[in-house]
Amino acid sequence: MSSHLTPTDVTFRLLGGYKGVAAILGQHEKTPIAWKNGSKMRDAGDIPSPRIMRTLLAAAAQRRIALTADHLIYGGSEAEIAALMPAPDSVQVAA
Repeated sequence: MSSHLTPTDVTFRLLGGYKGVAAILGQHEKTPIAWKNGSKMRDAGDIPSPRIMRTLLAAAAQRRIALTADHLIYGGSEAEIAALMPAPDSVQVAA
């Protein structure tokens, strides 16, 4: 069974958690946590604005993460997002 992730969950997974997202946006480190709650203007888990979405897309592109606008609007399945996760840096040990 595959679980669906909200747009907020997707960005947290791909861009270093809420602290990584906050750093990209130049916000207080806990600001993105509020996105998990709904408001009058958006549902819980939605990204607050197109400006933020554009910034997140640019940061993902710079990091060569295949994040799309659809992910920022609709979210994605756990399996789909896991496939987009950047590979951990390979550690080279000197012999």
